[in-house]
Amino acid sequence: MNVALRKEAACEIASYLIAIAAALLVFPLRLLPCLLAGMVTFEIINAFRVRSQGYLRSKVSGWLAVMFISLVLVAAVFGIFMLLYNVFTLDFTSEGDFYRKVNDVVSEAHDKLYPVLGDYMPKTYQDIESTLFTWLQTHIYILQNAGQKALHFFAVTFVGIFLAILVSLASHKQTGATPNLKYYLLQRIMTFRKVFSAVVTAQVKVAAFNALATGIFLYLVMPLLGYHLPYTKTLTFVTFLCSLLPIIGNLISNTLVTLVALSVSLQAAIVVIIYLILIHKAEYFINARIFGAKIQSSVWELLLAMLIFESLFGIAGVVAAPIFYAWLKTELAQKQLI
Repeated sequence: MNVALRKEAACEIASYLIAIAAALLVFPLRLLPCLLAGMVTFEIINAFRVRSQGYLRSKVSGWLAVMFISLVLVAAVFGIFMLLYNVFTLDFTSEGDFYRKVNDVVSEAHDKLYPVLGDYMPKTYQDIESTLFTWLQTHIYILQNAGQKALHFFAVTFVGIFLAILVSLASHKQTGATPNLKYYLLQRIMTFRKVFSAVVTAQVKVAAFNALATGIFLYLVMPLLGYHLPYTKTLTFVTFLCSLLPIIGNLISNTLVTLVALSVSLQAAIVVIIYLILIHKAEYFINARIFGAKIQSSVWELLLAMLIFESLFGIAGVVAAPIFYAWLKTELAQKQLI
C-alpha cells in the first residue's frame, strides 16, 4: 500500500472516529434538540431549493428562498403553539368548567380504583392541588431546574434552526477538489441525513396512523357502544404527539386514554384496553413494514436500541436511538460488514 492509499485509509478511519465522538457528545452537552431542529430545518430548505431549481437560479433567488422558508418555519412554530393552546382549551368553556371536569374524572377514578389502591387515590381535584402545592414547597429546586432546562431546550432549538439556515446558504459554495478527511466526513454526514429523513418520515406515518385509529375509535366506535368519552379532541392530538416518540409514546397515550375511559365506567375502560390490544397487534405489522421499508430494521431491534440508549443517556437516548441505530446499521451495511 503506497503513501497516498495509507493516507486515504487513515482519513476514512478518522472520519468514523470523529463521527462517533460527535454523536456521543450530543448527549452530555445536551445538544440533541439543536441537532434535530437543525436537521429538520435543513431538510425543509433543501427540499424547497431542489424543487425550485428551475425557477430560482441566482444567488439572490437562493437567499429569497431561504428567507421564505425561514418565515414559514417561524410561522409554523407559532401556529403549533396556537394549535396546542386551542386543542387543550376547547374542551373547557371556562376555568370553573375545567375544575368541574377534572374533579369528576378524579372522583370517578377514585371510586373505581379505591379497592385496589386504597387511600393512595385522591378523592377530589382539591386533594391533588393540595398535595402538589405541598410537594412543590419542599422540592422548589426541581421546578427551578425544570425551568432552566426548558429555557435551554428552546435556546438550543433556535440555535439549531439558525445554524441550519447558515449551512444551507453556504452548502452550494463548495468548489475545487475536496481533501480526503473532509470528503469522508461529508460522506458520514450524507449518510446521517439519509437515515434521519427516513426515520422521521417513518415515525410521522406511524403517528398519523395511531392518531387516525384513535380518532375513529373515540368518535365512532365508543359512541356506538354507548360510551361517550370526554376530551376526544385532546386525546387524539396527544396520541399523535406521543406517537412521534417511538414505542414509549404509545405507552403514554394509551395510559391517558385508559384513565379517561375509567372515569366514565369500568366497562368503558375494559373496552378501551381490548381495543388497544387489538390495534397494537395490527400496529406491530404496520410499524415493521414502515420501518423495515425505510431503515431495514425490525421493531425488536429498535426496542433493544432504545433500552440501551435510555440506560446510557436517559430520555434523550430514547428519542435519538432509532436515528443513531439506523445510522450505525447503514454505515456497517455500506461496508458489507452486516
